[in-house]
Amino acid sequence: MDSLSVTLLFSLGIFFTFLEVILYSFFIIWFGIAFLVVAIIEFFFPLPSIWVQLSLVVVIAVVLFLAFYKPLKSFVNKSQNFSNDFIKQHGKGIIKNNMLNYQGSYFKVVDCDISALDGTEVEVIKIDKNNAWIKNE
Repeated sequence: MDSLSVTLLFSLGIFFTFLEVILYSFFIIWFGIAFLVVAIIEFFFPLPSIWVQLSLVVVIAVVLFLAFYKPLKSFVNKSQNFSNDFIKQHGKGIIKNNMLNYQGSYFKVVDCDISALDGTEVEVIKIDKNNAWIKNE
């Protein structure tokens, strides 16, 4: 059987690479790159048959997959560690409508009765989830 043309090998490489962009399986990309490498090899050193070309594609794809899958997958899916405590834990807040207004957010005060403190500035001791602990100055 005759070998595949350089143009067809290159086209298959481009096709598999674009298919990877659509499917995002992170597996098909290696076959796309392998087809492109075999197209370059075929251009400079003609291969005897289609079976040699396809075998070379499979071997190159498996080698690339084993060599680069884990490092690139961890790089692409690197999770950014955002801390949950982006609000400063200590500072000054104002009591409004029986809630603590602190850094633009409202919190429920759990450690004391604040019904008589409306409009008063207080010191924030601790913030946890939607609860606040305050010290009245």
